[in-house]
Amino acid sequence: MKLYGSIAVHVKGEEILRTPRFWDKFKRAFGAKPDLRTGHLRASIEATAIVEAVRDALRKIGIHNAISLVIDDTILFHDREGKPDDLGDLFLAFHDNSSVFGDGFDELRLAVEHREVGLHMVIELQARSEHPRDRPAIRIVLSGRIEALTPRPGEDAEAYRKRAEPIATDPRAIEVYRLQFATFVDQVRDAISGALPNARVEVERAEPRIVRPDEKAVEPRAQNPDDRGYDPFLYYYPNPLAYAADALMWGALFSMAAQPHYVVVDHANHVQGFADDPGILRGPTSSVDSSPVDTATDSWWGSDEAGDHGDQGDTGWWDSLGSDESGGDFGGGDF
Repeated sequence: MKLYGSIAVHVKGEEILRTPRFWDKFKRAFGAKPDLRTGHLRASIEATAIVEAVRDALRKIGIHNAISLVIDDTILFHDREGKPDDLGDLFLAFHDNSSVFGDGFDELRLAVEHREVGLHMVIELQARSEHPRDRPAIRIVLSGRIEALTPRPGEDAEAYRKRAEPIATDPRAIEVYRLQFATFVDQVRDAISGALPNARVEVERAEPRIVRPDEKAVEPRAQNPDDRGYDPFLYYYPNPLAYAADALMWGALFSMAAQPHYVVVDHANHVQGFADDPGILRGPTSSVDSSPVDTATDSWWGSDEAGDHGDQGDTGWWDSLGSDESGGDFGGGDF
């Protein structure tokens, strides 16, 4: 079982326009106004502003343990030793390189971890300077585990079952952890909102997710951080014993008189339906959104390019939003 949340941070942005093509110039010569929009925005925020806002927000809610900071594929900080209270070291590493990354950047990833009353949580902020119009410039992904349900190194299956089963079969205990996690997600949202007063910060989800056991996926695959269903906890803390926890929780859930309305996912965090859906034991149910962009194999950010701003034009689905045939006036910025 995992606790999974996401927060969207919308900041103002400017429309990215593509280079006029021959047909655009031809129409302009006859008084027409070609639509050069690409469907992408360029966020009006710098790396320094993001990092400093995150620093202020994390300090406000008592998060002090850093994991990593990566900007444009350059690793500026990575805690390989599990050193506690090293958030200050991460910010020092950034400021040592602020002359290079302080202003313009393509992609920024900042990850921290936090333990609180039986929960271990990993929080990763991802930001892109250019992004599709219907995506925020910044997303924050939160993933937590209940420590009482997490297998320990060297623990055999029977010892794990005896230790974890009382919690796994207690709906009230699970509900307490769910509420605790939802409250934590709200605290992160409020702290980020206070640190970025001109941004619009929204919780997209904060929910428990039950993983359908899969013997073929004893060791969960490493996800691409761009994936829609990206789980930062699995990325930084892969656990070869996760299958045991998944199997225990799955059995406990369906031994209850009534199943809670919890999201069911596969080992790669693809949504399968809900635990109280008829037929969920047999496989994915009709409650799953079948939209192509709802799979964890697709990039959460959509196409990486905004039509390359050049003469070649449409390179992906997102680029059709800014084609001459799209029509409409979307305005400017996320607001």
